[in-house]
Amino acid sequence: MSELNPPSSDRPQTDRRCLKGSFRNPGRQPDLSHGMEDVAMLNRQTKSASWQLGPLVCLRVARAAAIVLLATGFALCGGTAFAAEIKDPPRWTKGSDFSSMRDWDLKGEQIIPHGVNSLYYPITPGHKHALERRDHPDGRYRKETVVLDTTEDFDIRGIGKFKTSVVQEEEYLDGVLTQRTLNWLALDRATNNVYSFGEVSWNIENGKPSFTGTWRAGDPDGDGVAEPGLLMPGTFKVGERYIYAGGRSTAYGGAENMEDDVQATVPAGTFKGCVRVREQDLIDLKDISDKIWCPEVGLVSDTSDGKLVVSNALPTSNPASNVSSIGKLRDKPAKQKSAAAKVSIADAKRIALQRMPGKVTDVTIEKKRGKNVYVVEIQTGSGEVDVFVDTQTGEVVGTD
Repeated sequence: MSELNPPSSDRPQTDRRCLKGSFRNPGRQPDLSHGMEDVAMLNRQTKSASWQLGPLVCLRVARAAAIVLLATGFALCGGTAFAAEIKDPPRWTKGSDFSSMRDWDLKGEQIIPHGVNSLYYPITPGHKHALERRDHPDGRYRKETVVLDTTEDFDIRGIGKFKTSVVQEEEYLDGVLTQRTLNWLALDRATNNVYSFGEVSWNIENGKPSFTGTWRAGDPDGDGVAEPGLLMPGTFKVGERYIYAGGRSTAYGGAENMEDDVQATVPAGTFKGCVRVREQDLIDLKDISDKIWCPEVGLVSDTSDGKLVVSNALPTSNPASNVSSIGKLRDKPAKQKSAAAKVSIADAKRIALQRMPGKVTDVTIEKKRGKNVYVVEIQTGSGEVDVFVDTQTGEVVGTD
């Protein structure tokens, strides 16, 4: 049996990656007038991206936006963050290295929106859990997940008609909402496999939603059609590999079952009989993460998102089964606190150009690696480079 409790020296390195998240507001009526303003804003943003997504996808995105905002009744606000990566080189690099839809014999009449896979969190309306990563380089990080009491309709050629669940995620840094995502998940009752059929997400900048992307199985995707992804097989076998996200142009990755009989200790408790799955992005091969899944409760550790702190899938005798904290950050949002910059934009440009000669094309202030920095975008002879300059000291704290 292996133990998941790595020393600090073994923690993965970090790299930039967008955050995802969404949430439903239970127990109160939505402010429809405010929500409709946000829907209109999202609709405008969707239209501006229509040349990339196509009318069908844009229509579905706008519809999804309406579902989220009308179900929640609160405004969006947020920021950006870094995500952890495994330092190991990629074990597999091509989609053909993994099983995919053609291997899974999916049939619409067998696909159900809600159910339980023993190694996944319960995909049942009302399920809630949260992970936290306190060593996140940008601050205190938290992801909250809720299975909503609604479904999404699909009709995919070769599979048929069926419904999926809608799972919302909401992510925070230092108590500030950063981004939301709707995920479309379902189970195959013949195999008990858990599948993903896509997602839609919004980044949050300056308190306003900004559409970041979507993929949806069965819709046009580059030169082909997006396919579903397998999130957790009904029977876990070490060594098996499968596509977990099938949007080749936006979200494309493969998973490998690395280990079973794992013991994991996290804030929510100690769990036995767990499994370790490695996820490999097939667009950015440097993006690798390990996830630990445990019987009945599901995800307890993610090298990117942190460790399980609360879940209502836990026995009521466990204090971590109390999920009343979920939604509190959203209901009483914290305000981002940014000290006034001591370094001017002109000085930041000069400092950045000393580090990376070229032409400055943009300058913004963001929080990176726990500090407020100027992100100075420079066009060089070999491509675009971001130089991070501390707004207080003028120190170059990194490049990307």
